[in-house]
Amino acid sequence: MRRRAHIDLDTIRLTAASTASPLPDCTADLRADAYGHGLIPVARALTDAGVGGFLVSRVEDAAAIADEAWPVRLEVGAAEPGRTLLGPELFGLDPARPTPPAMRLEGEVIAVKQVPADRGVSYGYTYRTSRPTTLVLVALGYADGILRVASNKAPVKVGDTVGRITGRIAMDQFVVDVGDPGAQPGDPVVLFGDPALGEPTVLDWADALRVAAPVITSRLGRRIERTYP
Repeated sequence: MRRRAHIDLDTIRLTAASTASPLPDCTADLRADAYGHGLIPVARALTDAGVGGFLVSRVEDAAAIADEAWPVRLEVGAAEPGRTLLGPELFGLDPARPTPPAMRLEGEVIAVKQVPADRGVSYGYTYRTSRPTTLVLVALGYADGILRVASNKAPVKVGDTVGRITGRIAMDQFVVDVGDPGAQPGDPVVLFGDPALGEPTVLDWADALRVAAPVITSRLGRRIERTYP
């Protein structure tokens, strides 16, 4: 089943080039596996773009970058004097510095059910249907790093319909009330992605959950396949 985070390395390279100069004097913050985007692929892309160094916080990450013969600083904190630190804005995660999102998080519908009004949904029935409607089950959950605080809050796009996570997020799945009975198993579900395609963004999630966007992407687990189209 589909659990994928599509990472646009071209967007990351272009964002670096457009937000800081000269890039050899910049240090990119790649802590937390490059905020969930993938340490080595992102480091390669930024090296190609001309970024001069990287900030990580784990010995293992420093060793992985050192194996590629790239410059690295192993510490937590600001860039050294005279260098510009590039952080969440590289990935579209900083609402104060709007940049294009670099990640598109996608799951798929694994079941569809028509239900009557007043049907309780998921654990504890924190959501009840207000009318006869269609519920879809999506194969992503808190075991994948989807924050449980997103329950009943976060927007998602199911096919052509934008709804929201309905009821409590379970370990391996969550439910969306889509209203329209046209959904089918196998339909794509975009949790966040490109607003130009009518998809919610990670900043939309951050607003809905009242957490910082880097928290959302950094928590995504290994069951989610990272792809670099």
